[in-house]
Amino acid sequence: MIKVLYDGILVRDGNKVTKASSSVTFIKTKKHNIIVDTATRDKRNLIIKELNKLGLTPEDIDIVINTHDHWDHVENNDLFKNAKIITYYNYKELDDDEIKIIETPGHTEDSISVIYEDYIVVGDASPLKDNILKDIEPKLNIDEELALNTLKKIKSLKKKIITGHEGLI
Repeated sequence: MIKVLYDGILVRDGNKVTKASSSVTFIKTKKHNIIVDTATRDKRNLIIKELNKLGLTPEDIDIVINTHDHWDHVENNDLFKNAKIITYYNYKELDDDEIKIIETPGHTEDSISVIYEDYIVVGDASPLKDNILKDIEPKLNIDEELALNTLKKIKSLKKKIITGHEGLI
């Protein structure tokens, strides 16, 4: 099972980000209850409410995967007290045959994406739907060429894409 708990938001004024909070995705595998990215502090109650609709509490989450370590993707990590935090630096330790994690650098050096069934949760490798739908280059990357190559790689997988700040395509 996979469900986007919060679609996220990204508002820019030119190249300046004025408001941001990541998408939050729940994945239930045979082994784990997983949250991918935890958004900003102001989304804390929303995340709890959405988990409650699924019959879950934050204590039921045993894995949190951060697609990268920017503040707007990690501020609620502490909400999940029983969860192991998975990042670029330890993703090979994740023991779940239903989940595949791939490196998707460009926005940051340490960006990863999570593949589950027919879905891929990509974080800011594609922050907005138009990055995929209209081939619009993501902004604010450490390496523009690498970011574009990663975007092509993601599209070539032919999965349903959950973006970093606008939810499911």
